[in-house]
Amino acid sequence: MILVIIFAQIPSFSCDICGCGAGSYYLGFMPQLNRNLIGVRYRYMDFHTYGHRSWENTQEYFHITEVWARIYPHKKWQVMGFLPYSFNRQQTYTGNKYLQGINDVLFLANYQLINTLNDTISEKKHSLWLGGGVKLPTGKYQYNEMDTRVVANPNFQLGTGSTDFLVNLVYTLRKNKWGINTEASYKINTSNSENYRFGNRFMTTTSFFYLRQVKNIALMPHVGFYAEYSGMDSRNQTEVEHTGGGALATSVGVDVFFKNFTWALHWQKPLMQNLGQGHIFAQNRLVVQMNVTF
Repeated sequence: MILVIIFAQIPSFSCDICGCGAGSYYLGFMPQLNRNLIGVRYRYMDFHTYGHRSWENTQEYFHITEVWARIYPHKKWQVMGFLPYSFNRQQTYTGNKYLQGINDVLFLANYQLINTLNDTISEKKHSLWLGGGVKLPTGKYQYNEMDTRVVANPNFQLGTGSTDFLVNLVYTLRKNKWGINTEASYKINTSNSENYRFGNRFMTTTSFFYLRQVKNIALMPHVGFYAEYSGMDSRNQTEVEHTGGGALATSVGVDVFFKNFTWALHWQKPLMQNLGQGHIFAQNRLVVQMNVTF
């Protein structure tokens, strides 16, 4: 349990807020024990979209169950894989439309540039990770503007239909039981077979956490803020109206560590947002997860 506290690290709470559901990813809060890990989590998020006419208004609901794993091929390298499966529902003027299936798979590799978290002399401990990854088009993308029988929104698809790339940096600083974590990432999107390209996305987040030992259980409450910006989508190299934008949000939660198990509950709320040129509004989100180290 002491090792859990010593090596605790907090990457971002990120869900591509500017891109609604398609191609969204979530790194989450992960204990850094230099041990292999496998976990499962549930994510819920929804968006309200307002058109120029009332009958164009829609609401999108995303229920995502995700299996993910982390391995250490070397003490300074970590490799992660994420396999999400979602149940999407879009509520429109004419009724509900549904999509269900595997989303885009994400693979990441990070290299440890600095790590003094296991230093027993200094009160201040920190770590720095730098890496990147690739998102594969395993999620189904089937969108036709002229066919009203399908979901009328590219963002509602199970995937982007494109191979995309991600670079990220994670820095953690701790002093005694208090700590702060900062992360920045940039997602580079490519065009899919339909010549649709989702805008590139930049995200930065800062989280403050506190570690408390209660008998043989470790608690880590945390609160933070993040900002995210997305460029406009394009179709046939022409910008698509009502896409892109930025948002500022806050998140609160708690992680519970017991032996080789971790349980977590995270909640976030947008503070300011301008998505889709003011036509899209992100709502509160929830994440529940459990991890096992081995």
